[in-house]
Amino acid sequence: MKNIATLQFIDAETGDDGLAVVRASARAVSLALSLRANGDTEVFLSKQDCRKLIAALEQATSDASR
Repeated sequence: MKNIATLQFIDAETGDDGLAVVRASARAVSLALSLRANGDTEVFLSKQDCRKLIAALEQATSDASR
């Protein structure tokens, strides 16, 4: 898989340090989320499911800024 981005963030609820890692291959997009004190998870999404997730995140970002 090709590394696309590694993003550092602070978890808004717990204040914990976090990382989001996005990778891609011909078949899937990988999203890994890691919190320093609370573990890791990684999911592999089809392109179609990834587009749905992007749309949902864009809607949530829009709604959160109102």
